[in-house]
Amino acid sequence: MNKKVMSCLAILLIATFIGGCTRDEPKSEGSVEKLTVAVNEILAGTVVYIAEDRGYFEKNGIAVTIKGYVSGKAAGNALIAGEADISTSAGNVFVSSSFKHADLRVLGTVATLEVKELIARKDKGITTINDLIGKKIGVTEKSGAEFLLGVFLIFNDLTYEDIEIVYLKPPEIAKAILNGDIDAAFTWDPYVYNIKKELGDNAISWPGGEDFYFILLTKEDWIKKNPEAAKKFMKALVEAEDYIKDNSEKAKEFARKRFDYGSDFIDYSWPKQRFIVILEQAMLLLFEDQARWRIKNRLTDKTEVPNYLDFISMDTLEQIKPKAVTIIR
Repeated sequence: MNKKVMSCLAILLIATFIGGCTRDEPKSEGSVEKLTVAVNEILAGTVVYIAEDRGYFEKNGIAVTIKGYVSGKAAGNALIAGEADISTSAGNVFVSSSFKHADLRVLGTVATLEVKELIARKDKGITTINDLIGKKIGVTEKSGAEFLLGVFLIFNDLTYEDIEIVYLKPPEIAKAILNGDIDAAFTWDPYVYNIKKELGDNAISWPGGEDFYFILLTKEDWIKKNPEAAKKFMKALVEAEDYIKDNSEKAKEFARKRFDYGSDFIDYSWPKQRFIVILEQAMLLLFEDQARWRIKNRLTDKTEVPNYLDFISMDTLEQIKPKAVTIIR
């Protein structure tokens, strides 16, 4: 055998040995997919925190860094600013942002809630809905509560002209109604709970209506580049959803400690929360209603309702939990 043939065989053997070693090596720690999630630190985000606490993210091969924010708007803004890959947010916050940020995508929900109510003081002469006529009602401007207040009035044959709107931030609303500066308020928990607790028998209230969707947002570019990371993330959340269903009392106890809520509030609010990962038709219709409301009230310079089917990323959840996606395409 000549030197040239021997040299080629040696190179081939070395390449085979190195290639075989490479295939047998486990993935390095650096191969774990990493993502940052901005979360509004409220009870509705329990699914995300359960997934973290139970190790479901690591189990599915992703390293998740959770950043907490005081509001859904702040969490959504962090996503828009590029400070997070995914965020939780209220549906109305998404709708508000959708007019300027067409690259936003909805991956699903982590909860649906019915936590908004209209609360009134009986000593202001309010015992029926019609007694609201001519009364001062506090609400947070441009919020989901303001949208639902409009719906509430329509369903009860009233208009904005029948009442006096007082725009206040949520903590200011609670203070104003407790002081008697306003006659009623349309707001959400925990403010609803605290107002009722303080007013006691002097309070009367009515449900605020439609579901409030606590959703997961990302951007089109991120989901296109990271389909597997998105799938692993959603799978972890579905596992957390299942855990909460099967271990409700343990999940409640976890929430008490995680959010530093009192037991009374948890017991009051827990039944109002549905911890579920879905994409349903009713959510799409609500987005459209909220968009029309924003256009009508000139909260945007746009004049047409976006096609929200373009904003919803259904493929990821469909691969994991097909029955959870009921949106008509």
